[in-house]
Amino acid sequence: MKVSLLLGCFPSDKYDEIVSNSKGVIQYAADALQKSFLEGLSTFFDDIHVINLPYIGSFPFRYKVLTSSTGKFSYVSQNGKCLEGENVKFLNLTGVKGYSRYVAAKRSLIKWCENYMDEEKVVLVYAIHSPFLKACVDAKRKCKSLKIILIVPDLPDYMSDNKSIIYRMSKKCDAILLKSLYPYVDGFVLLSKYMTEMLPIGNKSWTVVEGIFNNSQDDVLVDKKTSKDALQYIFYAGTLAKRYGVMNLVEAFMHITNQNTRLVICGAGDSEKEIVKCTSIDKRIIFKGQLPRIEVLKLQKESTLLVNPRTPEEEYTKFSFPSKTMEYLASGVPVLLYKLPGIPEEYYQYCYSIEDLSIECLTNKMNEILSLDSYELKLKGDKAREFILREKNPASQARKIVDLINSLY
Repeated sequence: MKVSLLLGCFPSDKYDEIVSNSKGVIQYAADALQKSFLEGLSTFFDDIHVINLPYIGSFPFRYKVLTSSTGKFSYVSQNGKCLEGENVKFLNLTGVKGYSRYVAAKRSLIKWCENYMDEEKVVLVYAIHSPFLKACVDAKRKCKSLKIILIVPDLPDYMSDNKSIIYRMSKKCDAILLKSLYPYVDGFVLLSKYMTEMLPIGNKSWTVVEGIFNNSQDDVLVDKKTSKDALQYIFYAGTLAKRYGVMNLVEAFMHITNQNTRLVICGAGDSEKEIVKCTSIDKRIIFKGQLPRIEVLKLQKESTLLVNPRTPEEEYTKFSFPSKTMEYLASGVPVLLYKLPGIPEEYYQYCYSIEDLSIECLTNKMNEILSLDSYELKLKGDKAREFILREKNPASQARKIVDLINSLY
C-alpha cells in the first residue's frame, strides 16, 4: 500500500523563514499536530510521500511574501526514518490563494498517483480545507483506486468570529463546495466524537484522535525555584480570543491578593490590547506576546500552574479538543481546566477541574491549588505527564489511523 499525506506544516528548513514573514497569528498548534501525525505514522509505514503547502497567512495583509517556498520536504522521525516529499509552490495572494493551492496540490497528487496506478493508495488530507479536499477528489476521479481519509481538527463553522458580510458569503460558498466533496471521502479522523453530528459520515469508517503528544521538542531544561518564598507563576498560552476565556482568567487573577503570584500570558488575538492595558493596572501580569513554540514549552515547565480558561457554554466546545490540553498535561506541571464536552472524561483524573463558571470561583480555585503542598502539586503533574507519554504518544494514536486505513480494504 502506498500512503501520501497532504499537509500544511512548516518544513524544518523553512521554519524560521515562515515565522519571520508572518503577520499576526501563526499556526503553531496546527504545525505541531501535523508533525505528530508524521511521527506516529512513520512507526507503521516505511514509505510515506508528503505533499506540503504550508498554512500561512495571505499576502500582503498576513504574510510578507507573494509566493510560498518550493523544494524538497523531509521530516526525520525519532526512530530515524526520513519521510520525504515536496514543498509545493503556490501564489499566496489574497483572493487567488485558494485556487492556486488547489491547482498546485491537485497537480502533485495526480502525479504521485500515476506512479502507482496498479497499487492500493491512500491519501490523508489535513483539515477541512476545500482547496485540498477538491484536489483529492479530482485525483480520485482520475485514479479510481485512491482512498481519501480526511483529518478533521476543526469544523469550519466554528473556526472564526468574523461576522463581516464578505466573510460570511465566502464561507457559505465554501460550505456548498464542501458538501459536494464529502461523499468522496472514505474515512474520517476526528478530534471529537461529537463531530459525527455535524459531518455527513453516515456508515463510513471513522476514528477519534483527539490529539498527539510528540515529545521530540519536549527536552527542555528549566530551573525550577524551590524556596518557600519563590514566586508562583500561573501560565496561559494560545489564541488570545475572548471566546476562549482569556479575559476571564485575567480578571480572576486580578482578584488574587497574594503579591508573590504572577500571571504569564503568551499568544496573539483579539484580546491583546485589553491584556496590555491590564498589565499597566496590575504589574503582576506579564504579557510575552507570540513566542516560538520551544520558548512556550520552556515557560510552561517553569510555571506553578497551567490554566485553560475556555468555558463550555458555547456549542463549539463539543467539537474541539484544545491542543494546549495535551501539552499542558505533558509538561509535568499541574493543570486547571473547565470541564468541556470535547475533552474525554479520562483526562480529568489527571488535572484539576472547575464547573462553576463565575470569576469568583476561578479565583478561589487558583488560590486553592497554589496553597497546596509542593509535593502534592508535583505528584499531580508527574502522573499527568506519565499518562500522556504512555497513552497519547504518536505510535499509540497513529495505531487508530492504521486500523482505519485497514478497514477500508
